[in-house]
Amino acid sequence: MNLFSLHLPWLAMPRRGAISVIVIFLLLSSASQMAIANSSGKYNSSNGCGCHGGSAASPVPTHNFPSSYSPGQSYALDIGMNGGVSGSKGGFNLQVSSGTLASSFGIMNTQVNSAGNQGTHSFPDYRSWSLDWTAPSAGSGSVTFSLAVMAANGNGNNAGDGWATLTYQSSEDSGSTNAPPIASSVSYVPASPTKETGLGVSYTYYDEDGDFEQGTSIHWFRDGLRVTQIDDLTDIPNSWISKGQSWRVEVTPNDGNEFGETVSLDPISIGNTVPIARSLSIGPESPMDDDDLIMNWDYFDLDGDPQDTQQTTIYWFLDGSRVTELDGEGTVSSFMIRSGDEWEVSVTPSDSSDFGDTVYSGIVIIGSSNTGPSVSAFITTSGNTVTTDSLQLIYTPYDPDGDTIQSTEIRWFRDSSMVAAFNDETTVDPSFTSKGETWESHVRVFDGLVWSDWFVTPAVNIVNTPPVVTNISLLPEGKLTTDSDLYVEWEQFDIDGDSEQASQIRWWVDGEWITEFDGLDSIPSSEVHRDEHWSVQVIPGDGEGLGTSMKTNSRVIENARPVILEVSLESAPIGNMEAPPDSLNDLLAISRTEDPDNEPVVLDYTWFRDGFIVPDLEGNDTVNSIRLEPGQLWEVIVTATDPWGLHTNLSASVTIANLPPVPLWSTTPSPPISGSTATFDATSSFDPDGEVSSYLWIIDGVEVSGSTIDVTMGPGPHSISLTVVDDMQETQSSISTIVYDEPQTPQSLTATLQGDRVNLVWAGPSDEYRIYRSTTPISSVVGLTMFDDMPVWGEPVPSPLIPIGSTTYQEWSEPVPVATTLYYVVTSVVNDQEIVWVVDGQNHVSVDATSIASENLESTEEATPLASVIISGIMISLGVLSLIFAFFEARRKSE
Repeated sequence: MNLFSLHLPWLAMPRRGAISVIVIFLLLSSASQMAIANSSGKYNSSNGCGCHGGSAASPVPTHNFPSSYSPGQSYALDIGMNGGVSGSKGGFNLQVSSGTLASSFGIMNTQVNSAGNQGTHSFPDYRSWSLDWTAPSAGSGSVTFSLAVMAANGNGNNAGDGWATLTYQSSEDSGSTNAPPIASSVSYVPASPTKETGLGVSYTYYDEDGDFEQGTSIHWFRDGLRVTQIDDLTDIPNSWISKGQSWRVEVTPNDGNEFGETVSLDPISIGNTVPIARSLSIGPESPMDDDDLIMNWDYFDLDGDPQDTQQTTIYWFLDGSRVTELDGEGTVSSFMIRSGDEWEVSVTPSDSSDFGDTVYSGIVIIGSSNTGPSVSAFITTSGNTVTTDSLQLIYTPYDPDGDTIQSTEIRWFRDSSMVAAFNDETTVDPSFTSKGETWESHVRVFDGLVWSDWFVTPAVNIVNTPPVVTNISLLPEGKLTTDSDLYVEWEQFDIDGDSEQASQIRWWVDGEWITEFDGLDSIPSSEVHRDEHWSVQVIPGDGEGLGTSMKTNSRVIENARPVILEVSLESAPIGNMEAPPDSLNDLLAISRTEDPDNEPVVLDYTWFRDGFIVPDLEGNDTVNSIRLEPGQLWEVIVTATDPWGLHTNLSASVTIANLPPVPLWSTTPSPPISGSTATFDATSSFDPDGEVSSYLWIIDGVEVSGSTIDVTMGPGPHSISLTVVDDMQETQSSISTIVYDEPQTPQSLTATLQGDRVNLVWAGPSDEYRIYRSTTPISSVVGLTMFDDMPVWGEPVPSPLIPIGSTTYQEWSEPVPVATTLYYVVTSVVNDQEIVWVVDGQNHVSVDATSIASENLESTEEATPLASVIISGIMISLGVLSLIFAFFEARRKSE
């Protein structure tokens, strides 16, 4: 059923069923008022639904509501149900007494009202849902969750469904009161700050609630005055600090909710920054034994303190020993030095407060008038240098004085970086070289007094080594046939680690090199013919050069199997490829085949219906339509065989389509008469390959079921939609518009009193008129029709009226039956059809007869008590009989 649509079952009944239901409605309407559900959700239903029921299988609601909540926290709510009627249709309504609901991410099958206190479904296809709930603020107390769930059986009405409700309390978490954070272990960093070290503060943040630090306040004070420009900084910028200043800090932790207690440290002073001696050296750069040695250096103090020349120490060292007589001197006379001496100087600067670090100049060696030696060299290899070649250094020393070369230093450089592993070596093993590297060697010699200048050899470039093929294959493996695509795979080795690039591929057929295939790594089967002998050759490349080639053995091409390109199942006649096969036409197997060797192919057919073979169709390419039914699954296996007995198979399958029913309908009378009852008849509808099982009418938006229905409608256009359903639940609809003329009702009806009689006069075109009377206003002669609005609670329900008379004249009278206001309707009969349309002021009139009192009325009043008892008994009996009749009539219609 559709769980959430409005059902008015009496709208689909004939007039007798509708009358019975109205009587029941009158008897029972005071007992309850129907709640209306909706497929797009329903609010204000957390106490359940009164319109669905009838099933003993009520569902059990499921949920994950929190037993207690933390104020302001968000919770993901999962609600659903267990048990209930079978199926997947369902709905829910959730109401919270406090907090805010919101739809979760996902398929969005839930919605929330504007107040945020109710949630419901968006469509009826699920039995579980998710929502987000944000808890209320602190101090809100317990929250009540009210939940109703419904399980629907999907039978098209509101019977046989089940629903259930629950109420759940969630208490406020009393431990949710915020505890202020604490700052501990507050200290200055470093403990003895200077302008060089800078100054910062360190502390440990702790929060009992586990809240993260947010908004902690840090205030710095310099010489007693707060420096607001650096508020909340844990480290003071160096530019704000100077020696001798007094600094103090205050730290107040914050957890984003409130501040903790402020921690204030005692003031701390900025100490002295020691001076620095920079750029210390001895000049000249290459002193000889006749040069004075001069000390060069720069004094620097971050605090700006001047150098204390009295406390600054200068020490000279000769061959590693301090020369005390030179303490404090900036110059060493040439008389104190000789060739070969090793001199060094140190400085320890002072700013009167502290000494800086001692700095050393580095050793300088005093030269002499001796003429130094020289050397020449080169790296030798045979031909181009590759990664398999050794690098050999050849060098020749020379000393103008004839001094013996006592020592030689050799340094190897790879791509301008020294390789210390080969210091003083004359050979570099090839395992240490790679393609693309540039090698050179630096050489110098020593004659016992001085070293020669470094001689730099011409650079040697390590060039590419060609790759080598280690394995090659002509594929595919196994037998080669004329339908085989040939391709080559090979493996190659490159000592340089280069990947394959620009290799040459050559194909050979019957011993002949086919140049048009050069460079192709595969050959399509269209180029391959039976009895040919194929082989392939690869010359490996690495993008820089080609190596040694390798060629496969030749392989012969043999006969290939035939090929089935396509198999399809289509309805005869052939041509309508878009329409699926149906049971009204023969089923054809259409095949497209080819043979790689251009030989004839024989086709055979094997048929299966719903997975079972059909032996008597063996070999046929057609299935007669007599064998076909909607919903059947047919499969054919096509076998193609060539003259050599090689064969191949291909199958196709199709489900026989169900053709939709055809909706047709007519009216009686035709054309229908405005204001009278017409019969809409859909029994002429048919299903080409089955039967029509049900009919659904939508007339001016009102749904009615049945093959024939009785309809009373007034003037103007009316939308008529007929939907028919076949025995396989296929539907087809027809929509049209029918226009009714103005109804031929009596005109200018008037009612007058003459004594104790009522006289009616009217105008009209009919040969027969019928008169109806009531003590209440008349809105419909036939009572409540499918096009009338359902009266709201407390309003009178129109009842079918029985005519009190008929006439061929345009006037009529009767004695006043009761002293009250009387209401009359006069209808006309046209072509044997009664025009029951009621128009106030046209064929509907009232007359005030309350002043009439006669003996007849008095006798009537005397009989009223007895008559009331009799009428009450009759009404009760009619109610019971109508209930029974409506029940069986509804069952008959639904069948």
